[in-house]
This record gives sequence, C-alpha cells and structure tokens, in this order.
Amino acid sequence: MLELNAVIFDMDGLMIDTEPVGNMLVKTSHEKFGYKITDDMFVHLIGSNEKTSKEYYYSVFGEDYPYQKIKDYREQLRNEYFKTHPIEVKKGLYDLLEYLKKNHIKMAVASSTRYKRVLSNLKSIKVDQYFDAIIGGDQIKHGKPAPDIFLKAVELLGVNKEDALVLEDSRNGILAAHAGKIPVICIPDLIHHSKDILDLTVGCYDSLDQLIDVIVKKDDKA
Repeated sequence: MLELNAVIFDMDGLMIDTEPVGNMLVKTSHEKFGYKITDDMFVHLIGSNEKTSKEYYYSVFGEDYPYQKIKDYREQLRNEYFKTHPIEVKKGLYDLLEYLKKNHIKMAVASSTRYKRVLSNLKSIKVDQYFDAIIGGDQIKHGKPAPDIFLKAVELLGVNKEDALVLEDSRNGILAAHAGKIPVICIPDLIHHSKDILDLTVGCYDSLDQLIDVIVKKDDKA
C-alpha cells in the first residue's frame, strides 16, 4: 500500500483518451504543408509542452519550418473534430477521483497541454471540481522531462514530495517525476515502456481504478 497525502494526474492519455486523436491531427496538419510525422516522432513528443515541441520541430525540419501555420491548421482540425466527437474518459477515472475525495487525499492536474485547454477538457468531462490545483504546460519554464510542473504541483498542494504520487502514461512524464524525486505510477496508453523506464516507477497498472486498492491516506500523526 502507498500512504499518501496527494495524487498528481497527467491529463492526455491518462485521464482522457486523446492521444490517438492527437496523433491523427499532428500527422494530417503536417501533411497539408508537405511534412511527414512518423510514429516515432509523435511518441517522442508525447508529454512535451508547446515550447519543447516547437524546438523539436525546428531541430528536425529546419529554420524554414512554418510552425505557426501548421499549428493554426491543427487547431482548426481539432475544433472541428471535437464538435462531433465527445472526449472519451479513460477507464476507472471517476471511481478513483471519488475514492480520493472521500479519503481526503489532495489532487492536482499537471499537464503539458496549455492551461486554458486543460481547464476546458476537465470541465467537459465534469471533473474540474475535484482538483485543488491545475497546472498547464504554458505556466512553467521547462516542460517534461524536466520536473518543473510536478514540483509546482507539490508546492501548490502544500505536501512533501515523498507523500505525493504522480500518475503518468508517457515516458517524458515518468522521467519528469523521477527527476523531481516524486514517486510515480505508470498507466500505459499508446505504448508499453521498456524496463529501464518502468524501473523508475513504483508500479504499473492497466487502469486507474486498480489504484483504489493501492492508495491510502497517510496518517499525519504517525
């Protein structure tokens, strides 16, 4: 069992099933402008914030890469897609949130997605009220795999790092939590990580509801 005072959630690929859609949108928007995004490139960027992704695209495609045009077109495609496709929630999310709330365990979201969209997505699936802190990737200087966003979450929650737990699906997210010396559990999404990445975690589970049997509230008097 893990005795905790707080749980920090990633969003895309962990709470909501948006990574396959993201993959499609990234590839389609780049194809329109004559650029090819491979599966390996997309996986490399999972968990990265906008600043990190932008730097990566320029490093791959060169200084003539039309970042803003592709981004704007991708946003157009995204808006059109979600007009007719509701955001799908990952298995076990609601059950885990209710369990943590009833046990008075603090909760935060720390997502590489920009804050405005994070909040919009959380409201869309009706879970924003569960969280004591919400942090987007545009609110920190260094994105995952740097630990900044998780360290900020711990600070806002007012808990010790060793009494918190990060829930992540991505390699970059696991690396970020490990770099910040915060325990992390992996709930795999698009890919299953290699042993060297999983060795950085305190566990790997198939779905969020399985954590109900793993997490308990820490007794502050102990």
